[in-house]
Amino acid sequence: MQLPSQQPPSNTFPANDKENTISITLRSLKSPPLNLQLPSQSRTTSIFELKQRVAKEIGSESTEGIKVLYARKPCSDSKTVGEVVGDEAGKEVEFGVMVVGGGVSAAVTAGAGSASVGGEDVKMGGVAKEGKGEVPAAQGQSGEEVLGSAEFWDDLKGWLMQRVRDERKADEVWSLFKRGWDER
Repeated sequence: MQLPSQQPPSNTFPANDKENTISITLRSLKSPPLNLQLPSQSRTTSIFELKQRVAKEIGSESTEGIKVLYARKPCSDSKTVGEVVGDEAGKEVEFGVMVVGGGVSAAVTAGAGSASVGGEDVKMGGVAKEGKGEVPAAQGQSGEEVLGSAEFWDDLKGWLMQRVRDERKADEVWSLFKRGWDER
């Protein structure tokens, strides 16, 4: 009696197979600024794994509030890099990152300053505040200044794209808001 030959399954790939790896850049131009290079990542890396890397990089314990975008569209956590970018993508791909809501730890939002931990001083914009875990009041533009800036309207459009997940509908709603504000 002969035994069938032992051959590895045809769907396995060598660990260093360059055809199945891709260099990934995770970039956020907004707060917090981020430019994370991930060389030689497997195409089977999940979007959730990318979010975990971003959370670690920005000092957050949670991936909540972190959105990974490809071609300016949100990516589902359950998708893999290969599923999102397809076979046409080259050896390098760039994903956008948005951090919304409470996704950023106090250490990151403090920027160049330091966060308040256990009653220590908090420095924001060169101003020290004493407190027990208090966050200083927001600095910078407010009211009319913010609403008159292109950055505000771009942020609103991005937020609408995330929530509505339909580019035409998001543009329509954004246009209504913008026109309403301009015509008041």
